[in-house]
Amino acid sequence: MIHSRFLLLALFLSPFASMAPAHAHGSHGSGAELEAGEFNFTPLLTVEGHAGFDDNLEIPEKHYAADFLIGGEFAWGLGSDKQFSLSAFVGPALVRGGAEHFYGEIHVEDHSEEGHEEHEAHPTRSRVDFKAYLEANYKHSDRLNVQAYWNPYMVTSDELEFHAEENEWEKFESKGIKNELGAKVKYAFGDGDVDFGLGDSVSDLIDGAYVSVDHRQGWGADGVFIGNYTDPRLGVGFNYGETAFQIEAGPRYFTPGSYASDLDSRTDMAGEIMISRPVNDDVEFFAHWKVVYSWDKTEGWGRGYQHHVGTGITYKL
Repeated sequence: MIHSRFLLLALFLSPFASMAPAHAHGSHGSGAELEAGEFNFTPLLTVEGHAGFDDNLEIPEKHYAADFLIGGEFAWGLGSDKQFSLSAFVGPALVRGGAEHFYGEIHVEDHSEEGHEEHEAHPTRSRVDFKAYLEANYKHSDRLNVQAYWNPYMVTSDELEFHAEENEWEKFESKGIKNELGAKVKYAFGDGDVDFGLGDSVSDLIDGAYVSVDHRQGWGADGVFIGNYTDPRLGVGFNYGETAFQIEAGPRYFTPGSYASDLDSRTDMAGEIMISRPVNDDVEFFAHWKVVYSWDKTEGWGRGYQHHVGTGITYKL
C-alpha cells in the first residue's frame, strides 16, 4: 500500500519537485550551437512519474511507474550549423502493475486445450525494474533532423499467478530484457520561432509546423519479435512566453510478429501533446499525453483507446 501511494505521489507531484535536479523529456543538453570541432558534455538527471491505460483490451490493463534516470549528452559541432550528439541514460523504474511493453503486444492464449476460459485480470504487483535510453542524433540543419535509438528494459523478476482449479502456476510476466529499436526523421517547415506571448497569431503557426516519420521494432523479454509500427506525423510547436507546446498526430501502421497469429496488420490513429517550461537555468518541467485509437477487434485486442500520461523534471548537473 505504501509503495502504491508513493508511485501515485510521484506521478502527480513530480512537476512541483523543483528542488530536485532532472533532464527534460526529449530535450538535448544545453541547446547551444557548436562551432566546427567544438565539443560539449552535459550531465543530466530525469525524474518522471507516468501511467499507462490500455482501455481497449477485454480486461483493461494499467501500470504506474516512477523513473529515475541519470546520464548525459555528448555533442560535437560539425560546422555549417550541423551537429552530432550521443545521449545515454540508465536508472531504476519503480513499477506498480505491468511492466512497460511494446505497442500492440498481446497475451497469446493456448488453443490446444478444449474449452474456452474467461479472461481475468492479473494481480497487481510492485517491483523495481531497470531501463536505459541510448540515442544518436544528427542535426543536418535547423529544419532537418535524424535520430536512431535503443530502449532496453529489464524486468527483474517473473510474475506468477496460481490457479487453484487447474492446480498450476501461470507466468504472466517474464524476467529478462525487453528491447526496442527505432529511427526517426523530422523536417520543419519554418524556423519554429512562434510565440503567442509576443503577439504572434494563428497564421504564424506555419513557422512551427513540421512532419516526421518514426519507425519502431520491439522484442519481448523472451526474445520473441513483438512487431513493428511506423508513425508518420504532422505536428506544430509554439510558445506562450516561457512555456513550450508541441502537438502532433497521424496514422500508425502496425504489423504484428508471427507469435500473434490472430492479429493482422492494421492502421490505428495516434497523437501526442507535450508541454515544457524552465523552472530556472538548470531545471525544466515537462508533461505529455500519448493516445492511440484502434478500430480493430480480434482475440487479444479490442476497439478503443490506449493512453500514456507522464510528468516530471529534468536537471542539468
